[in-house]
Amino acid sequence: MDFTIHQLRCFLAVARELHFGRAAARLHLSPSALSEQVAALERRVSRPLFDRSPRGVELTDHGRELLPLARRAVESMDEAVEWGRGEAAEPSVRIGLMVASTEFRAIMADAARQIPGVRWQVRHLGFTGCHEALARAEVDCAFVVGTEEGPLPGFESLPLWEEDCLLVLSARHRLAGRDSLTLAEIAEETFVAVEGGTHARWFASVAAEGSAPHLLPVARNFEEILEMCAAGQGVNIAGRSAETTYTHPGIRFVPIVDAPRVTTYLSVRQGRRPVALERFVRLCALDGPEAQT
Repeated sequence: MDFTIHQLRCFLAVARELHFGRAAARLHLSPSALSEQVAALERRVSRPLFDRSPRGVELTDHGRELLPLARRAVESMDEAVEWGRGEAAEPSVRIGLMVASTEFRAIMADAARQIPGVRWQVRHLGFTGCHEALARAEVDCAFVVGTEEGPLPGFESLPLWEEDCLLVLSARHRLAGRDSLTLAEIAEETFVAVEGGTHARWFASVAAEGSAPHLLPVARNFEEILEMCAAGQGVNIAGRSAETTYTHPGIRFVPIVDAPRVTTYLSVRQGRRPVALERFVRLCALDGPEAQT
């Protein structure tokens, strides 16, 4: 019995996505080519790895047994390739961060444990610096909160996790004592926004139907947004993790029950990547908070 590392990578991608089309896009393959690689692997091991039905794709018991073995095999091959290329004894990965979150901290803790021997660098870039830093190669990847903008040319964006939304407001605000809110109830509020208007269309997309949010574009990062909200200059919409990640005197976080969820993406260059970065990307994709394999 023999099978290839490429087949194992295809298996892992489908196990992560539980969807052949999305997994094929992640690997830059056609769905038919990906399906053939997985079918070839199933023939080699003489076991079905996925249940395919009109309802979707699910791992079989054999697939769940193979999952940790495939991960270790792919990681071992990457380590051998890295050794063969004679790369630096201490490779580095430079990570850009738009906003902090508990999910990001969990991923970094996993990375430190599962990918030893890497010098990790985290750079807080704020709302306006992530794409620019990626384009100038100042960071190797970036955690970007989803907006209306697509990935930069030559980059790909991997969705990692979604969060419910909260309203960020002063503790003295008339709505600060509420347990929850609707978009209609905050339609007349002033929203502290990013300088340059980079999130203007995003605020418009989450606003109540028929309303045009009033924006105050004065902030460059979330800390500045908190200061402005605490001072009563306006409100903001943030992901749920902001409540536990950011603490600020005089700030309340109130759930918005009908706001669309916000997505955090890992933005990274397309094409061949250094081994340490590729392992980090796979860890984020396979073991991130949304993975349910």
